[in-house]
Amino acid sequence: MTIDPSVPINYLDAGLSVLPAIRERKHPAVGSWKAYQDRLPSEEEIEAWFSNKQNALCLVCGTISGNLEVIDFDNGGELFEKWKSQVPEKLFARMVVERTPSGGYHVAYRCEEPIQGNMKLAMGKRDEKVVTLIETRGEGGLFLCAPSGGYELLQGDFEALPVLSVEDRKTLLRVGFSLNEFVEEEPEPRQEPGSSTSFSVRPGDDYNQRGNIKELLLRYGWTYMEKKDGSELFRRPGKNSGGCSASLKDGVFYVFSTNAYPFQSEKGYSAFQVYAQLVHNGDFTKAADDLMRQGYGKDAIPDVDLSAIFDSPAPKETASPAESPIPEQELFVSVADFMSRHSELRPPIIHGFLREGETMNIIASPKTGKSWLVLDLAVSVAMGYEWQGYPCNQGRVLIIDNELHPDVLTWRLNQVLVERGVTQERLRDRMFIFSQRGRLQDINFMGTYMDQLAKANFKMIIVDAFYRVMPKNMDENDNGTMASVYNLIDRYAGTTGAAFVLIHHTTKGVQANKAITDVGAGAGSQSRACDTHVVLRRHQEEGVVVMDGVCRSFAPPLPCCLRFSFPVWNRDDSLSPAMLEGIEIQPKRTKSDPVSDVDNVLAMLDQPMVKGKLVATLQTELGYSYHKAREIVNTALELELIEERYEADPENHKRINKIISLK
Repeated sequence: MTIDPSVPINYLDAGLSVLPAIRERKHPAVGSWKAYQDRLPSEEEIEAWFSNKQNALCLVCGTISGNLEVIDFDNGGELFEKWKSQVPEKLFARMVVERTPSGGYHVAYRCEEPIQGNMKLAMGKRDEKVVTLIETRGEGGLFLCAPSGGYELLQGDFEALPVLSVEDRKTLLRVGFSLNEFVEEEPEPRQEPGSSTSFSVRPGDDYNQRGNIKELLLRYGWTYMEKKDGSELFRRPGKNSGGCSASLKDGVFYVFSTNAYPFQSEKGYSAFQVYAQLVHNGDFTKAADDLMRQGYGKDAIPDVDLSAIFDSPAPKETASPAESPIPEQELFVSVADFMSRHSELRPPIIHGFLREGETMNIIASPKTGKSWLVLDLAVSVAMGYEWQGYPCNQGRVLIIDNELHPDVLTWRLNQVLVERGVTQERLRDRMFIFSQRGRLQDINFMGTYMDQLAKANFKMIIVDAFYRVMPKNMDENDNGTMASVYNLIDRYAGTTGAAFVLIHHTTKGVQANKAITDVGAGAGSQSRACDTHVVLRRHQEEGVVVMDGVCRSFAPPLPCCLRFSFPVWNRDDSLSPAMLEGIEIQPKRTKSDPVSDVDNVLAMLDQPMVKGKLVATLQTELGYSYHKAREIVNTALELELIEERYEADPENHKRINKIISLK
């Protein structure tokens, strides 16, 4: 299906920032959409976008759309009915509600005051993985909605969104927070020098099970109010009357008040987090040390020591891991046994591109900016953010950098973090650097540290640049040599469970006429040996590249354009990926002149008419396309043969109609 252009025009008239979208990627189809967080698109922009048979649209949330916010129920909408049952019926009846293609739900509204950015309200573990169950789309966010394909409006209308009070909005969010099942883990306590002690149950986790959080809150001035719907309600210190400030349910302390220092509003805390905030001013390491002295926590196996990788020089002599013989039972396996053993694909890391334990090449011309792209990729995986329109599963990342001086790498990484709004502290236990500049070793060195790397549980290991870790005297143009190097990397990936991302360069000259697998310096076995081969080729527009690739375990990704806006690359779907540098540009077709059709408009205006109805009449009675009909009407306005004015809709006073009449 395609979107009727009248719908986005109506959304625009309702004060919503509406954009065309790529349904499969849940991403705007206009390239960089940051501008539309600060201004509404024009009618001309919407007409141009939606005249191209768009099949999806999205709305930008936040101030630009009148403080629009959406509560998004993920994972098949499993918590929607439970959430709905705890929301007052009259309040829920005011909401705009739609069903999403995945079986989830969107609940949309406006707020009388500005809202914050996206928030995760409820998380949970499903199949040993932490997943988002309920989240919001707020300032800086967007969402696809009806009439996009697969989205079904169940209640209300986006053209008449309700405006909630601050308290009503808090009620909706509070119920969402109360359904949270997961609290992010906190650091372990410090270890004494020379100690190898770790924990099978950490002090903080033990306190979450055995600690008396209610007694702790009362000791620090909180007032217990009552137990309601399974939640124990508390009033913050210094507040002697009025509603509750926080609730305690299933071991999680949810704070609603914006004046409950040291706690943040609209956030859930575990018992250990409450202890750390109240007793140790938010210092989790001190809190864990304190609880360890009180007898919390259980000893386990020795801790993982990565100092051999991050602090010590590599050994002088290195060797690749020894070949292990294939067990006899693995030599010949029946089809039925083989398929039953390997019935599921490995979990994805970059959806649509890369899975755990796979290898991926990223190939681009020298000085293109691929290292900036890879730093952004590392941050996206470490944080679980989207990367160039592709969702990423969160996991630990190691960057092995052998080109940049440490201070330059630090400066670059800081630029990317500032642009993406990520602090260094949030990456402390998620992203690691091994700088090889000045102590360069070849790829064999990693074999010495396989035990440490496996225990570190990295999800992705990035090698930038690949040519610098090639063993000495090996020829990158020799297929046999390169196949043996990739076999070694496959062995590392199998041992660590991490995906390896290898950054490499192209040959000199124009790459436009080459097949994807032929782009890259060296032997052709490089593209055949990896699981995913991604190439960046220059676009005809300055500062733009086309990203394309081939994958073994995903459908071929569609090529897309990336525009460099220092210090990051951003996807720009307003450009054609076909316009590679070196391809001749075809001249654009000229538009027809609608002036001769203006008389048809004048003939229909025997009485004033809503602009949308006039356009629709030209379509149905004279067979014009929607775009052509609007063009004719706008031409008549420019020639001052007709005029327009604004009037409130008699059936909906919140909506303003454009009335067209003869001049």
